[in-house]
Amino acid sequence: MRPGAGLAARHPDPAVRSLLRLFDRARGEPADAPSEAPRVNLAASASAETGPSGGLIVIETHMRAERPLAASLRVFVGEARRPALETPRALTAEGEHGWLALHGHLMPNGPAAIRLELVDAGGRPLAVTSLTVHVRNEGALADEVRESLRRTGAPLVVTELDSRLYAYHDQRLTAWYDRSPAAVEEHLAKLSDTGRAAPDEIAALRHFVDEGFMTLDGVVGPEHLARLNAALDDAVEKKIEGYEWGMSQRLHNLHLQYPAIRELWLHPKIIRMLRLIFDGDGRPCQSLTYVFGSEQEHHQDTVHLTSFPAGRMCGVWTALEDVQPDSGELVVFPKSHRLPRIYMSDVGAKKVTGDWTEFGETVVPRWTELLDSSRFRREVYRPKAGAALIWHENLMHAGSMRLDKSKSRRSIVGHYFAEGSVVYYDSSGRPGLLYEGELPA
Repeated sequence: MRPGAGLAARHPDPAVRSLLRLFDRARGEPADAPSEAPRVNLAASASAETGPSGGLIVIETHMRAERPLAASLRVFVGEARRPALETPRALTAEGEHGWLALHGHLMPNGPAAIRLELVDAGGRPLAVTSLTVHVRNEGALADEVRESLRRTGAPLVVTELDSRLYAYHDQRLTAWYDRSPAAVEEHLAKLSDTGRAAPDEIAALRHFVDEGFMTLDGVVGPEHLARLNAALDDAVEKKIEGYEWGMSQRLHNLHLQYPAIRELWLHPKIIRMLRLIFDGDGRPCQSLTYVFGSEQEHHQDTVHLTSFPAGRMCGVWTALEDVQPDSGELVVFPKSHRLPRIYMSDVGAKKVTGDWTEFGETVVPRWTELLDSSRFRREVYRPKAGAALIWHENLMHAGSMRLDKSKSRRSIVGHYFAEGSVVYYDSSGRPGLLYEGELPA
């Protein structure tokens, strides 16, 4: 509503009110225009406000109106006069929490001003908010991603992430460990000749390339193991996330509460091996802690923890106790990382918003078909406490059945992405966030 509108309704003199109504209509004011626009609130925040972030810059939003209202959200980046995104929003009194993500690779490194506007059907502002984010995408991989996004015309702002946004077919972006045997051996020879990797590390890397995983014994010492198990005991006693003894339930991101788990999350040996795999830093995304075996059916992580370019994610599984037979041990399928990657669009599945039924009816059968067609060997992993297994993002793996329900299988899983990649969850279409702090040298 323009300033002054609604005076006809408020003036005490009936004759003047009549004249004002005629004036308003002559100026294009609808005869039944509301006297006041509804109060609208818009708020936005981002972790990138407090420090530099790589990959996707995620902005959390909250918007509400005192009564239902059709509006549009406009997003302006930097000094641009045209919005990078304009999308409809149905505002309600209950409010809506949402998100949007910016492809930070398409933005200059450093601070960037972001302005969000809610406008009505006529384009008139209802609410405005601004924030400054800090972008950091440096290194060879970030440069390759930047050029790829520019070549394919990827949008600067997205409200859903999907594999079809990215040029996964571009062989120039293939990771060294997914290339030809000759290219792999050339890379390993360079690591050896330059002293960047010791002979045992070269052997572990070769096993990762050939089998899709590597195992590392004695990563965690007795004192650290004792603190890790004490942390897990405390989480169980406090029934974090409603945990009850004997459940296969996993506990999310305990590294945020327990220093011992955070130390494991950033363990120098793990970070070093990931640095050799990714040929650059690997940054953690999340942690999952188990008291008992997960009994999770066979799967690839690719659709759940998705990287662009492909292959830039690894899972790390660490044993907190000697793993016993029949405890629901971790199972891997060697060489299965060479199978085709399955994304949601490949099977025509919708993004998961809470109900996993369609996922189970579309993606899981495809995984089963791939495993059955190639008859991969099933390898049960029964390590000693303190050992770790690092797997390729596309390796099929599972949690076996807990044949003896009394046996625990204490373990912690972390997922790590190559710095410079785009990180998202293809199964849900949501963006991922990485740890942006200091890494061990």
